[in-house]
Amino acid sequence: MDTRMHALRVGAVLATLIAATTAEAGFFIPKGTTMGMMSLSPNEQNFELSYGFDRRLSGMLGLTRVREGDAAAWRNVALAQATYLVHRQSTDDGIFNAYVWAGPIAERVEGENKTRLGGQAGVWLDFETRLIYSRIKAHTFKTERWRRNEVVAQGMLAPYKAEYDQIASWGGVQLKRASGESLEVTPYLRFFQRNWWVDAGVSVDRKHRNDFFLNVMYLF
Repeated sequence: MDTRMHALRVGAVLATLIAATTAEAGFFIPKGTTMGMMSLSPNEQNFELSYGFDRRLSGMLGLTRVREGDAAAWRNVALAQATYLVHRQSTDDGIFNAYVWAGPIAERVEGENKTRLGGQAGVWLDFETRLIYSRIKAHTFKTERWRRNEVVAQGMLAPYKAEYDQIASWGGVQLKRASGESLEVTPYLRFFQRNWWVDAGVSVDRKHRNDFFLNVMYLF
Protein backbone atom coordinates (compact mmCIF):
# COMPACT_ATOMS: atom_id res chain seq x y z
CA MET A 1 0.00 0.00 0.00
CA ASP A 2 2.82 2.42 0.85
CA THR A 3 4.48 1.78 -2.51
CA ARG A 4 1.20 2.34 -4.33
CA MET A 5 0.52 5.59 -2.50
CA HIS A 6 4.04 6.79 -3.21
CA ALA A 7 3.58 6.10 -6.93
CA LEU A 8 0.31 8.03 -6.96
CA ARG A 9 1.91 10.99 -5.22
CA VAL A 10 4.77 11.01 -7.71
CA GLY A 11 2.22 10.91 -10.52
CA ALA A 12 0.38 13.87 -9.03
CA VAL A 13 3.61 15.85 -8.82
CA LEU A 14 4.49 15.12 -12.43
CA ALA A 15 0.99 16.00 -13.51
CA THR A 16 1.39 19.52 -12.14
CA LEU A 17 3.51 20.04 -15.23
CA ILE A 18 0.36 19.78 -17.31
CA ALA A 19 -0.95 23.29 -17.76
CA ALA A 20 0.03 25.04 -20.96
CA THR A 21 -1.12 27.33 -23.70
CA THR A 22 0.87 30.53 -23.54
CA ALA A 23 4.54 31.24 -22.72
CA GLU A 24 4.14 28.67 -20.09
CA ALA A 25 6.32 28.87 -17.03
CA GLY A 26 6.15 27.87 -13.41
CA PHE A 27 6.12 24.11 -13.88
CA PHE A 28 7.56 21.81 -11.27
CA ILE A 29 10.47 20.01 -12.94
CA PRO A 30 12.16 17.24 -10.95
CA LYS A 31 15.86 17.65 -10.19
CA GLY A 32 18.09 16.58 -13.06
CA THR A 33 15.16 16.43 -15.51
CA THR A 34 14.83 18.26 -18.83
CA MET A 35 11.49 19.33 -20.31
CA GLY A 36 10.87 20.33 -23.94
CA MET A 37 7.61 22.04 -24.85
CA MET A 38 5.98 23.54 -27.93
CA SER A 39 2.64 25.34 -28.18
CA LEU A 40 1.02 26.68 -31.35
CA SER A 41 -1.97 28.90 -32.10
CA PRO A 42 -2.82 31.38 -34.90
CA ASN A 43 -1.32 34.38 -33.05
CA GLU A 44 1.15 32.82 -30.64
CA GLN A 45 3.94 30.25 -30.77
CA ASN A 46 6.12 29.10 -27.87
CA PHE A 47 9.21 26.90 -27.74
CA GLU A 48 10.82 26.12 -24.39
CA LEU A 49 13.59 23.98 -22.91
CA SER A 50 13.67 23.73 -19.11
CA TYR A 51 15.87 21.96 -16.57
CA GLY A 52 15.31 21.17 -12.89
CA PHE A 53 18.28 22.21 -10.75
CA ASP A 54 16.75 21.04 -7.48
CA ARG A 55 13.31 20.40 -5.97
CA ARG A 56 12.47 24.11 -5.86
CA LEU A 57 14.46 25.76 -8.65
CA SER A 58 14.37 25.31 -12.43
CA GLY A 59 15.69 27.30 -15.38
CA MET A 60 14.31 27.84 -18.88
CA LEU A 61 15.42 29.14 -22.28
CA GLY A 62 12.72 29.88 -24.82
CA LEU A 63 11.35 31.74 -27.80
CA THR A 64 7.88 33.28 -27.87
CA ARG A 65 6.33 34.68 -31.05
CA VAL A 66 3.20 36.79 -30.65
CA ARG A 67 1.06 38.68 -33.13
CA GLU A 68 -1.17 41.23 -31.41
CA GLY A 69 -3.88 41.35 -34.05
CA ASP A 70 -4.42 39.35 -37.24
CA ALA A 71 -2.82 42.06 -39.40
CA ALA A 72 0.05 42.85 -37.01
CA ALA A 73 3.66 41.84 -37.56
CA TRP A 74 5.08 38.97 -35.54
CA ARG A 75 7.01 39.94 -32.43
CA ASN A 76 9.86 37.59 -31.53
CA VAL A 77 10.77 37.40 -27.85
CA ALA A 78 13.81 35.40 -26.70
CA LEU A 79 13.68 34.76 -22.97
CA ALA A 80 15.49 33.14 -20.09
CA GLN A 81 14.03 32.62 -16.64
CA ALA A 82 14.42 31.09 -13.23
CA THR A 83 11.35 29.52 -11.62
CA TYR A 84 11.06 29.02 -7.87
CA LEU A 85 8.58 26.83 -6.00
CA VAL A 86 7.44 29.11 -3.17
CA HIS A 87 5.02 26.72 -1.48
CA ARG A 88 3.75 23.17 -1.85
CA GLN A 89 1.10 21.62 0.34
CA SER A 90 -0.36 18.13 0.12
CA THR A 91 -3.95 17.39 1.15
CA ASP A 92 -5.69 14.05 1.62
CA ASP A 93 -6.41 13.74 -2.09
CA GLY A 94 -4.49 16.53 -3.85
CA ILE A 95 -1.65 19.00 -3.96
CA PHE A 96 -1.38 22.81 -4.03
CA ASN A 97 1.56 24.66 -5.63
CA ALA A 98 2.64 28.31 -5.77
CA TYR A 99 5.46 29.47 -8.09
CA VAL A 100 7.12 32.72 -9.07
CA TRP A 101 9.52 33.34 -11.96
CA ALA A 102 11.50 36.14 -13.61
CA GLY A 103 14.17 36.68 -16.22
CA PRO A 104 15.48 38.84 -19.08
CA ILE A 105 14.03 39.08 -22.60
CA ALA A 106 15.18 40.37 -25.98
CA GLU A 107 12.33 41.53 -28.23
CA ARG A 108 12.23 42.40 -31.94
CA VAL A 109 9.35 43.07 -34.34
CA GLU A 110 9.73 41.37 -37.71
CA GLY A 111 10.65 43.94 -40.37
CA GLU A 112 12.51 46.15 -37.89
CA ASN A 113 16.25 46.18 -37.20
CA LYS A 114 15.97 47.16 -33.54
CA THR A 115 16.30 44.65 -30.70
CA ARG A 116 15.09 45.84 -27.31
CA LEU A 117 16.04 44.34 -23.96
CA GLY A 118 13.69 44.01 -21.04
CA GLY A 119 12.34 41.59 -18.48
CA GLN A 120 9.47 39.26 -17.69
CA ALA A 121 7.98 37.93 -14.47
CA GLY A 122 4.98 36.00 -13.29
CA VAL A 123 3.14 34.06 -10.62
CA TRP A 124 1.33 30.71 -10.84
CA LEU A 125 -1.07 28.93 -8.44
CA ASP A 126 -2.58 25.50 -9.01
CA PHE A 127 -4.47 22.79 -7.17
CA GLU A 128 -4.89 19.22 -8.38
CA THR A 129 -6.46 15.94 -7.37
CA ARG A 130 -6.87 12.82 -9.52
CA LEU A 131 -10.24 14.21 -10.70
CA ILE A 132 -9.90 18.02 -10.83
CA TYR A 133 -7.30 20.56 -11.84
CA SER A 134 -7.42 24.34 -11.38
CA ARG A 135 -4.85 26.99 -12.21
CA ILE A 136 -4.41 30.75 -12.41
CA LYS A 137 -1.37 32.48 -13.90
CA ALA A 138 -0.33 36.11 -14.37
CA HIS A 139 2.59 36.94 -16.69
CA THR A 140 4.11 40.31 -17.68
CA PHE A 141 6.60 41.14 -20.45
CA LYS A 142 8.21 44.61 -20.52
CA THR A 143 10.70 46.42 -22.75
CA GLU A 144 11.23 50.11 -23.47
CA ARG A 145 8.42 50.37 -26.03
CA TRP A 146 6.33 47.27 -25.43
CA ARG A 147 4.40 45.72 -22.59
CA ARG A 148 2.18 42.67 -22.53
CA ASN A 149 0.18 41.39 -19.57
CA GLU A 150 -1.50 37.99 -19.62
CA VAL A 151 -3.88 36.37 -17.15
CA VAL A 152 -4.89 32.74 -17.66
CA ALA A 153 -7.34 30.63 -15.64
CA GLN A 154 -8.04 26.95 -16.21
CA GLY A 155 -10.41 24.39 -14.78
CA MET A 156 -10.50 20.71 -15.74
CA LEU A 157 -12.27 17.49 -14.81
CA ALA A 158 -11.13 13.90 -15.34
CA PRO A 159 -13.81 11.38 -16.38
CA TYR A 160 -12.02 8.61 -14.45
CA LYS A 161 -9.22 8.15 -11.92
CA ALA A 162 -6.26 7.01 -13.98
CA GLU A 163 -3.46 4.97 -12.49
CA TYR A 164 0.09 6.25 -12.73
CA ASP A 165 0.99 4.00 -15.70
CA GLN A 166 -2.23 4.63 -17.62
CA ILE A 167 -2.95 7.30 -20.21
CA ALA A 168 -5.08 9.88 -18.40
CA SER A 169 -7.51 12.32 -19.98
CA TRP A 170 -9.03 15.61 -18.89
CA GLY A 171 -11.60 18.00 -20.28
CA GLY A 172 -11.79 21.65 -19.34
CA VAL A 173 -12.06 25.32 -20.20
CA GLN A 174 -9.41 28.02 -20.34
CA LEU A 175 -10.06 31.74 -19.93
CA LYS A 176 -7.31 34.05 -21.19
CA ARG A 177 -7.03 37.82 -21.24
CA ALA A 178 -4.02 39.60 -22.79
CA SER A 179 -3.28 43.32 -23.07
CA GLY A 180 -5.51 45.01 -25.64
CA GLU A 181 -7.47 41.84 -26.39
CA SER A 182 -10.91 40.57 -25.44
CA LEU A 183 -11.45 37.55 -23.23
CA GLU A 184 -10.63 34.28 -25.00
CA VAL A 185 -12.69 31.21 -24.03
CA THR A 186 -11.28 27.84 -25.08
CA PRO A 187 -12.65 24.37 -24.26
CA TYR A 188 -9.90 21.77 -24.63
CA LEU A 189 -8.85 18.17 -24.05
CA ARG A 190 -5.66 16.90 -22.46
CA PHE A 191 -4.05 13.46 -22.67
CA PHE A 192 -0.95 12.57 -20.68
CA GLN A 193 1.09 9.71 -19.32
CA ARG A 194 4.18 9.86 -17.12
CA ASN A 195 6.51 12.03 -19.20
CA TRP A 196 4.38 13.50 -22.00
CA TRP A 197 1.18 15.40 -22.64
CA VAL A 198 -0.85 16.72 -25.58
CA ASP A 199 -3.39 19.55 -25.28
CA ALA A 200 -5.79 20.52 -28.07
CA GLY A 201 -8.63 23.03 -28.04
CA VAL A 202 -10.75 25.42 -30.11
CA SER A 203 -11.87 28.87 -28.95
CA VAL A 204 -15.60 29.67 -28.89
CA ASP A 205 -15.80 33.40 -28.06
CA ARG A 206 -16.81 35.86 -30.81
CA LYS A 207 -13.39 37.43 -31.36
CA HIS A 208 -11.34 34.19 -31.41
CA ARG A 209 -13.98 31.74 -32.63
CA ASN A 210 -12.48 28.66 -34.30
CA ASP A 211 -8.92 29.61 -33.30
CA PHE A 212 -7.12 26.42 -32.32
CA PHE A 213 -4.25 25.67 -30.03
CA LEU A 214 -1.97 22.66 -29.75
CA ASN A 215 0.52 22.05 -26.97
CA VAL A 216 3.00 19.19 -26.75
CA MET A 217 5.42 18.41 -23.87
CA TYR A 218 8.02 15.74 -23.37
CA LEU A 219 9.94 15.14 -20.15
CA PHE A 220 13.30 13.41 -20.46
